[in-house]
Order: sequence, then C-alpha cells, then structure tokens
Amino acid sequence: MVTTRSMAAKENQMKRKRSPAKAKQMKKKRSPTSSAAAKELALCHDNVVHIAGIVAATSPEPIADLLNLRATCKAMHAATKERDVGRRVPLERLEGMKWGENGRYIAIVNNLAVTGNPDACFHIGVALIFTRQDIVQGILYLTTAAAGGHKTAAYVLGILLYSKSDKLTTLGKKYISQVEGDDGEEETAAVKMRTNRECCRCRKIAEDAVREVTWKVAGGGRRRGRILAMPVEGQPCTNAGCGVDSGWEGYGVFCSDGCRIRHEYSEFFTEVMNYMP
Repeated sequence: MVTTRSMAAKENQMKRKRSPAKAKQMKKKRSPTSSAAAKELALCHDNVVHIAGIVAATSPEPIADLLNLRATCKAMHAATKERDVGRRVPLERLEGMKWGENGRYIAIVNNLAVTGNPDACFHIGVALIFTRQDIVQGILYLTTAAAGGHKTAAYVLGILLYSKSDKLTTLGKKYISQVEGDDGEEETAAVKMRTNRECCRCRKIAEDAVREVTWKVAGGGRRRGRILAMPVEGQPCTNAGCGVDSGWEGYGVFCSDGCRIRHEYSEFFTEVMNYMP
C-alpha cells in the first residue's frame, strides 16, 4: 500500500536527482548575461579611470582635484588609485607644495614613483645617484622614467653608462640618440651630422635637478668640485666641422654618436661636480 508520505518522499528524492542538471541549465542560461554585465562594469571602470587620468594630467592642482574626485563615489575612489592615473601627474604642477609642504611633497613623489610616474622616478633616481651614490637603484629608477618617455632621464642614463664598458657605452649612445630622435639612423657618410640640440635642453634640466638635490644635502652651500678628466678615448676629433657651434641656437654639430656623447659627458660632469656635497 502506497501512502501519501511515501509518495512525497519519492517526489523529493526525484527533485534532488534532477537538481544538479537544472542547476547547470540555469547557470548556462545566466552566464551570457553575467558575462555582459561584467564587461559593462569593466568598461565603466576604464572610462572612469580615463577621466581621472585626464584630470591628473591637465589640472593645475592635480593632487587636490584627485582627492576631491576620490570623495565623490566608490567608482571614482577606485579609479583615482589606479597606476595609470598616478603616472600622469606632472611634478611641475606641485612646485608650490615642494617649497611650502616639503614633507608632503616627498611622500607624494614616493607614492607616484611606485606607479611608475616618469617625473617622480627621475627625481628619485637623481637623488639616489648624486646624494647617496646608490648607482644601481638610481639607474633602475631612471630606466623606468626613460621607458615612460622622460627625455632628461634618458639623457642622464646615457651619460652615466658612457665609458663603463663597451656594452654599456653602446647603450649610453643609444639613449643619447633617443634624446635627439636619431636612434633609427646608422652612422654613415650619407647620414647628416649629429647635433645636440635636445641634449642641451635636457642637460640644463638635469643640472638643475642635481643642484636641487645636492643643495638640500649640503645645506645650501656651494663648493667647487674637481673637473672630471675626459676618458682616454675622448681625445679631440680631427674631423673638420665636428664639435662646431651652430651659432645663435647654441647647439653643436658632431660627426658621430661617440663624439657627441663625449662632449655631453664632459659638459655635464664639469658643471655637476660644482654641486657635489
């Protein structure tokens, strides 16, 4: 005799057997919608990050404006913490903070360097090399900055790597060529003479950066350092027209990458040695 209770038990047992299959079917039905929703959320986040990046790159007070954005909503709070946003903050917009709130400025520079910000990495790299003599870590920071398009970092890297070894000298020449924009050209008679137009500009920025970091270490004093001797292979070039000043524009013309980098090496360190503590 089949009772109502036994029938109910059998029905429950059948439901349990069918439930895994039904669950899979339901999962398959929901997956396209869930995937679309996830893509939409990711797209929205990317758009918000893009907006925050524009603010970081163009605002006259990027840190203050990013903090204001962060307080508006959770989406913007998450976006402003992205590395892509931090990389776009220009340190030149923080000049007031550098002199008025130096402790906060240093903390922000360190945080921006973690994101790979080229300006911050350049600043820290110069400080490590010329105040702490930490060449290895300094070059790592400068390499990150140069990879981010920082021309002055590439310039300093080229000068530092020059005359270390044949391999590093070649790499140094490559960085200097990147600064001038002629790294894709081969040194042949058919190629125009090398100039140091961009090197002159980057050299001035680099010298100012070294002066700033060493001034803080030396307490504002300035002493005359020794002038570095030119490397053995740095004898004056005998080619006519090599190293000739262009005139009013202030840059030189050189016959090769080697002559150009030797000139920059001498000019940069002759000036920088005046600021060494």
